[in-house]
Amino acid sequence: MLRKQITQSLFLAILTGSLLAAPANPGWAGNARELAPGEGRDLVIDNCTACHSTRIIMQNHMSRKRWDETITWMQKKQGLWMLQKEVRGKILDYLAKAQGPADQASPREHGNKMYRFNYPPNPL
Repeated sequence: MLRKQITQSLFLAILTGSLLAAPANPGWAGNARELAPGEGRDLVIDNCTACHSTRIIMQNHMSRKRWDETITWMQKKQGLWMLQKEVRGKILDYLAKAQGPADQASPREHGNKMYRFNYPPNPL
């Protein structure tokens, strides 16, 4: 019976997307050193990794406007707290610079030319 309840709860959480706002646990933040150094990085770590790892930030490349829309969505739908205007601005400045749109015209290259790839922005 308990297993069925857990399975149903997990299914419901996945279906509603509420797993994105799961409380932090040890190791949840990932390796903060993955994020590029720069002004605003500590604010991103302090405010963003309470709900998700740095890895989800790293895999997204969006414009400042799109990052702003994503923060608003997280506040409305995922329970992110309100950010002071100055803090939000510094976070957006950092994200736009460090995780801005990927250059779609020139794919990233690895040692072997066979492994050229483009990563479109995550549609979060």
